[in-house]
Amino acid sequence: MLDIHQLQSQFADFNAYQSREQALLSSKLKRALEALDEAGKYWQDLREQAAASKLKWLIAGLRESPATCHPCGERPTPITVVATDGSQIYPDRHVEPHCYLLNISRIAFQYGTLERPLMESVPRFEYRREEFENEFDQVLGTATAEVVSALRDEFELAALLDVAQKARIGNRPLLAIADGTLIRWMLRGMRDRALEEKLIARYTDILAAFQAETIPLCSYISMPGNTEVVNLLRVHCGEDDDDAGSDASLYGVMDRWVFEQCLEPGERSAVFESASHIQSEYGLGDKICYFYVHVPSARGGAEIGRVEVPMWVADHPGLLDLIHATVLSECEKGEGYPMILSEAHERAVIRARERDVFYDMIEREMTTAGLPYHASQKQSSKRKPMV
Repeated sequence: MLDIHQLQSQFADFNAYQSREQALLSSKLKRALEALDEAGKYWQDLREQAAASKLKWLIAGLRESPATCHPCGERPTPITVVATDGSQIYPDRHVEPHCYLLNISRIAFQYGTLERPLMESVPRFEYRREEFENEFDQVLGTATAEVVSALRDEFELAALLDVAQKARIGNRPLLAIADGTLIRWMLRGMRDRALEEKLIARYTDILAAFQAETIPLCSYISMPGNTEVVNLLRVHCGEDDDDAGSDASLYGVMDRWVFEQCLEPGERSAVFESASHIQSEYGLGDKICYFYVHVPSARGGAEIGRVEVPMWVADHPGLLDLIHATVLSECEKGEGYPMILSEAHERAVIRARERDVFYDMIEREMTTAGLPYHASQKQSSKRKPMV
């Protein structure tokens, strides 16, 4: 039980700390905006300087002036917009036999028509271990969270491609929207490098299929925590690895804070190239680019979202305009967050009661078949609390 009275006494120090941090951030942000304005005038030179840099930071790649702001055009109608999302029940070491569940939603809206939307979810019950033997926890005997998360992302993207193919109607504009990043950050660090490479290859094969089918793809990240553009400004300011602790450094400033100040509601930033090292495994046309968009909200306030696209999409201004207009339209419908992604989430999410039903079904099936089923006392008490 949380002791609210003890917690309350700690807030005075918290408030004082935050006041100091906000004052420092305000000063850094002002310098970052000045650096952005300066960098915009000499961006070709800065691009070469950043490319030659040996710094450890992830530094945004430049395709145009970083100070560029693009207004939003009108979204075409009719248009097909598709999305997917996923959730999971991770393996539980307190339950035997070990297994997990992935639930993938599939959404397709035909805007500007009277055609019915597609709104469904497809569960995948996973219990075989042969393919990922080396990524099972050898002590607990369960699949690692990294493998389960990687598979969920792969199945989400495959479902997005499938629903886009099936929902496509003639020459009607089509856009596929994914939730979260298209960069497989989480795959680095696995114990099994061969499996790591295999999972990346499977994911990038699906990415390549979007280009082969000429299906424009983007992903949306709410409240992003990226700093690649600010790191680019740090290069412009002559910072190095030893400057991070200095109050004069731009270290600690997030990209979204900069673009909150320089983008008008509805505008998008320049397009940048991601410098993530994992993209050495991506095909050239599938390397990820991104832009920031200033999303207004009917409830007041606004947010900077990050939109990621494969490079082949970024190379087509018309597709960027389509994505910009459609994402902004979805955010307006969803009061600040893409409505279609909210619907995808609602169809995919596995709630606590459904998790209990899942384990009840396993127990019932195993018992009926005369097979052993074991749950720890801790797991049993959590599912059936005494009070």
